[in-house]
Amino acid sequence: MAVQTNTLEIVNILVDGDVPRESAEALASILAEKFNLAVNEDQLSDQLALERERSDDRFETQRQLSDARFAEMISEMTARFSQIDARFAELEMKIYRAVAAGTALILAAISVWAAFG
Repeated sequence: MAVQTNTLEIVNILVDGDVPRESAEALASILAEKFNLAVNEDQLSDQLALERERSDDRFETQRQLSDARFAEMISEMTARFSQIDARFAELEMKIYRAVAAGTALILAAISVWAAFG
C-alpha cells in the first residue's frame, strides 16, 4: 500500500541539502515510482480503493469456502440423522413386537389359568 507523501517536500529537502533542483526532482520522481509513494490524494484514494477491492475479494473467497464447508457439514449431519432415525424406527418395531409377544403370552397364561382355575 502506498504512503501519502508530497514529492515537493522531498525536492525541497534535497535542495536544502545542496542537491541541484533538477537532480532533486528526478530523485523524488524515482522514489515516488519505485517505492509506490502516493504523491496526491487522488493516487492515495485509488490505491486504497484497490486494496479495499483486493480485501473484499479475499473476504468473498473465504465466505464462499465457509459456506461450502457449512453446506457439506449440514449434508453430513442430515445423513447421520437419517441413519439415527432409521435405527430408532427399527428399535421401535422390535419393541412393538416384544410388547405384542409379551401381551400374547400373558393372555395365553390368563386363558390357561381360567380354563384350569
